[in-house]
Amino acid sequence: MDLRAIGIAAALGSAASWAIGSILFKQLGEHIPPLAMTLAKGAVSVILLSLALVFTGYNDIQSQALILLIFSGLLGISLGDTFFFEALQDLGPHALVMLLMIGEVLTVFLAVFLLGETPTLIAWFGIALVIFGIGVVLSAKLSGEMQFSKWRGIAFGLLSVLCMSISMIVAKKGLESVSTIQATFIRMLSGTTGILFFGTVTQRLGRWMIPFRDRNLVYFFLVSVCVITFGGFWLSLVAIKYVDVSVANTLGSTEPLFILPLAAIFLKEKIAFRSVLGTILTLIGIICICVS
Repeated sequence: MDLRAIGIAAALGSAASWAIGSILFKQLGEHIPPLAMTLAKGAVSVILLSLALVFTGYNDIQSQALILLIFSGLLGISLGDTFFFEALQDLGPHALVMLLMIGEVLTVFLAVFLLGETPTLIAWFGIALVIFGIGVVLSAKLSGEMQFSKWRGIAFGLLSVLCMSISMIVAKKGLESVSTIQATFIRMLSGTTGILFFGTVTQRLGRWMIPFRDRNLVYFFLVSVCVITFGGFWLSLVAIKYVDVSVANTLGSTEPLFILPLAAIFLKEKIAFRSVLGTILTLIGIICICVS
């Protein structure tokens, strides 16, 4: 398998992981405050990634790459993840994913203008099809949902989108001389440290840890973090390392397509015809990107 194929597979794997994670963390959000969730998720992720680095090794890193990855972690994890969990409290997973789709479009244009990426014509066509297909899927799913969504959730969702988009562009620059697992560790450590510093200064750490006294909740949380750490965060960096950010992020935006069957299987939701049509359009778009 060539490197580009690895990047494409990683982007789709990341989307699937975030779909599963959105459903899992939606349930956790009913018991754990957003900042506490970001801190605990980050702490567990740092431990898991440290164990992974024992086997893969930790190499010296240039100061410029280190600074970029630290900044990316602070922006995308300390702020972006916290805003994401805040929005998830007021919006359902599908509504929030629709907002995140705006971020995929924003990241594509940032990659073109800031990184000088030049997707081929067929890749642009594929990107457009993927975005349009996801819009069709979500329009079917959200036809009656958005009117109940709170403006607070939408505002936090948009803030999360902005932070995550910029952090991915910054991470792309830092990945040029760093392994993806090492870069994920640096981003996660810096993002978690930022939240830990905030919790210490505001003296909220004690309150944040109260929900974790429930052992069953802790087990459920650990499974959710494993899915997001290695599936969501690490695979997203693998994707942008081996393919253009514009392509990787577009493929990563296929998250709603994975949420639909999960909702049908576990929540017994019916899948509308428009959802099937949107899925087909998105799959055609993915094929165009893969062959470009």
